[in-house]
Amino acid sequence: MKTINKYRLERTSIVKFAITIKLIIWIYCLIVSQFLDNFDSSTNLNSLSPFNSSSGGITFNSTVDASANLNRDFASVETLKNHDGSPIVNLLIKRIFVKWDSIYFIRIAEFNYEHEQNHAFFPLFPISMNLLARVLSYITFSYLSFSDYIIISGFLISNISFIISAVKLLKLGYIIFNNSDFVYTSVLLYCINPAGIFTTAIYTENLFSLMVFSGLVEVYGGDYYLTRELGTHSMPLKEKIISTSKAAIYFALATATRANGFLMCGYLVYIYYSQYITHLARLVLRFSSPLLLLSKRSGKYLMRPSNSFDKLPVVSSDTSSILLDFIVYPVLILIQSFIVILPYFAFQYYGYSRYCTTPPDSNITAFDYSLNKNGDWPRPWCIVDPNSKFSYPNLYSFVQNNYWNQGFFNYYELRQIPNFLFATPMVAISVCSIVSYLFYYLRQPNQMIYPTFKSRSKNITEEITHKHFFFLGYNSNTSETIFYTPHILPFIVYLAFLTVFSVTFMHVQVITRFFIHSPLIFWYSAKFFMKYIPTMVPSSSPRKIDRKNSSPTLSLTSSSSTITQLVSDDQEKNFKLKRNLILIYFIFYNILGSVLFINFYPWT
Repeated sequence: MKTINKYRLERTSIVKFAITIKLIIWIYCLIVSQFLDNFDSSTNLNSLSPFNSSSGGITFNSTVDASANLNRDFASVETLKNHDGSPIVNLLIKRIFVKWDSIYFIRIAEFNYEHEQNHAFFPLFPISMNLLARVLSYITFSYLSFSDYIIISGFLISNISFIISAVKLLKLGYIIFNNSDFVYTSVLLYCINPAGIFTTAIYTENLFSLMVFSGLVEVYGGDYYLTRELGTHSMPLKEKIISTSKAAIYFALATATRANGFLMCGYLVYIYYSQYITHLARLVLRFSSPLLLLSKRSGKYLMRPSNSFDKLPVVSSDTSSILLDFIVYPVLILIQSFIVILPYFAFQYYGYSRYCTTPPDSNITAFDYSLNKNGDWPRPWCIVDPNSKFSYPNLYSFVQNNYWNQGFFNYYELRQIPNFLFATPMVAISVCSIVSYLFYYLRQPNQMIYPTFKSRSKNITEEITHKHFFFLGYNSNTSETIFYTPHILPFIVYLAFLTVFSVTFMHVQVITRFFIHSPLIFWYSAKFFMKYIPTMVPSSSPRKIDRKNSSPTLSLTSSSSTITQLVSDDQEKNFKLKRNLILIYFIFYNILGSVLFINFYPWT
């Protein structure tokens, strides 16, 4: 009950803080927008219309692709051209936040998928904007233009999603770490993340984060583990099925928001087989760790980790357990993964039905269909040819490669160096969090085990080096060990994959906003905002012998306080430097990014 009350209290505080941050960014952007003009004013809602007004009639925009407006009933030409809207909406939202990808989302929400390249943007966000706009229009008797309602809806959905996602991240942290200070700090950092302008503008970041965090809360048991010690391997079957089914629905909504949502299937696999995955990771770490050998060569004092954890049974001989592991769990994983991936394939089929099953017809007028130099028919991605680049119809991959130049090392050009520099801090935090976690468990691989298993072992041996004093993470309340828990192993794997893929395949400048749905970024950063508490040397540790006096030298007794203080001071300075760098990075990117984004400078 105490945990629940504290969670509710901090939840209220987080909501207030998140709202305050959004208001600060909004007001700051509003002020800045009054003094600077758009760097690039050629791209706006009007220019995305497939029609331009011309003397005496209608002509096609030269930038229209082969798929321009295959449907006749989207809207009238006058509606397409008229996006001036309300001066208030233009001043408070449109002038500030309708930039870059926001234009596409608003356009799709109002007129559906007019162009082939628009299919780079998944439909849940535009659909939600359209539905809310209809509701707002109805209850206000269409006081504003529908375009304005679309813009207002996108702004509301984005910012409300951000506030709720912060609450979900708080709950997820409580479940996994059970340390209120650490979790609260991580959520505060999430609220001031360096992509603040994107979490205020009409972008998918917030809706996607909300669905991901909501799904992760359910994956880790939801309310069931909010007041219990987390043990995913021992969760009751009924609770596990209910929670993972809810998670699958949230992850499916995440996939309907952005393509990488289908990667969340990995968390479902982990939650069913967490015991085996953790055991395998422990074995791999034990055989990969070079620390024992290096310590002997360097003369450092180090006790060998106990093998007692490896004696714990991995596969139960119980018939019901075998039935679950080899029949029930695989079936559940297949069904729930299908639910998660379904929106992706449904969206691809929607594109296929539009562009691959309706060839150009002589009866279709110029108002309905136009081809430019890339307008070959059928579209190349429609052709199923095992020998071609597109072995199966995949509109999303084609659009990303053909229109956005996404591909393996496609972005590695000299002129893109500034964009790589922009992305460097976020990549650095990502890599450091992964490396730090791996090194921690390479030093002490036997700690890759759940606390509920630790209590079953009577032979837990501490590892000690002259440089650091560790309790192997056994005291989970020290600043050095809060972050290092086996429960976040899937987060490590996911972020590692995301980092490698993003750096090699994507436009790297989007990494700053693309990574904010990974809680690991903020958990690792929060580690340095905790007060450093050096772990004490266990009294059972062997003492060195003073050969000269042939008597025990109480080195760990007489000088332990001095050594501990030196380590503490050094580590605290290290923590202070890192937390200052993190704060500078977060705040500076919010200040600079807001100025660049709202004035159409390259900050995407």
